[in-house]
Amino acid sequence: MKTWKVLGYLGLIPFIVCLYLSSEAQLWGISTKQAFVAYSAVILSFIAGTIWRGDILTHHDKRYIISNIFSLIAFACLLVALKVALIILALSFMLLFVYENSIGKQDKKPTDYMNMRFWLTQIVVLLHITAFLQWYD
Repeated sequence: MKTWKVLGYLGLIPFIVCLYLSSEAQLWGISTKQAFVAYSAVILSFIAGTIWRGDILTHHDKRYIISNIFSLIAFACLLVALKVALIILALSFMLLFVYENSIGKQDKKPTDYMNMRFWLTQIVVLLHITAFLQWYD
């Protein structure tokens, strides 16, 4: 298995662990719910940053702006109520995938990469929905 694929799926572990531990108020003095949202914001920002890659000779101003918008959304999610952050982050992961998929077709990204991104996005969104239902039911 390719390193990027292994790292992609290993990136789910903090989501799963934080969600599992979120029934506890805190772990080592840190809110596990806040840790889930913070990790989510970091990952959203990281993925948004990956859309900068590509042909450095071609200017992709639209990509740069969209990447920064997603990073600012991720940052804003650290400042709002957790309930709101979960919704915004889940929607942002979906929108970022849709955008990345559209530019992936232009850039001819490998299908196996986009398949992995599809499944990771679906799992992450499902984990956000689960967190929302578990925390606010």
